[in-house]
Amino acid sequence: MPILNAGHTVAEHKSATRTRILSAFAEVLAREGWDGASVKAVAAQAGLTRTVIYNYYADKSEMLLAWSAHEIERFLDLLTRKLAGMDDPRDMLETVVELVLLEFAGPHPVTPPVMSLIPNATKLEFTSQLNELEDVVYRILVEGEKSGVFRLIDARSASRCILGCLDPHRQVLADGGPVDEVISMVVPFVMGAVGALDRDPHAEPGCAAICDAGEENLSSES
Repeated sequence: MPILNAGHTVAEHKSATRTRILSAFAEVLAREGWDGASVKAVAAQAGLTRTVIYNYYADKSEMLLAWSAHEIERFLDLLTRKLAGMDDPRDMLETVVELVLLEFAGPHPVTPPVMSLIPNATKLEFTSQLNELEDVVYRILVEGEKSGVFRLIDARSASRCILGCLDPHRQVLADGGPVDEVISMVVPFVMGAVGALDRDPHAEPGCAAICDAGEENLSSES
C-alpha cells in the first residue's frame, strides 16, 4: 500500500479524514441544528474544502448516518466491555439500561428537535441502526427466560419496548436533568416489567406495562 509523505498509509489518511469530517459535522450539528449543518459549514469547521467533503460524503444525510454508525459501534464496544464477565441476565439488563441513560446525559447533537427536521428516509435508516442494540437486549431477555429470572410474553417485543421506554428521557437528560434520579426510577421499572423486581423469579409477566407506556408516548407525539 502506498505511503504518504507524513508516514501514514492511504487507508490511514482516509480514516483520519473521515474522523475529522464527522467530528466537525457533530460540532456544527450541535451548534447550528440540522438546517445549519451544510457541507459548507462542515468544511469550514474541519478546515477542509467542500471538494474534500464531497469525496467522502454526498450530503449531510450521509454524514449523519456515518456519524451515527460510528457512535453506535463505540457504544456497543463499551457495552461489550461492561458486560464481560457478567453471568446474571438481571445484572446485564440493568447495565444496558444504565449505560443508555448515561449516554443520553452526555453531549449528543441529535436531539429530538433535530430529529424532527431530518428527512423521513434518513430518519428511518438512522433509527434502524439501533437494531444491533435491540439484539443485545433481546439476547439478554432470552437468556433470562431460559434461566428463569425473567417472565415475559415475547422477548423480541419486550426488547423493543424497553428501548422505547428509555427514549422519552433523552431530552431531559440532554438538558442536564438528574441522571442518577432518572436511573433510580427507570431501572426498577424495567426490571419489574420483565418480572425481575426484587430479584423475584415468580413475578407475573410484565411486558405489557412497558408497551402501554410506549404506546402512550407514541400517542402524545402524534
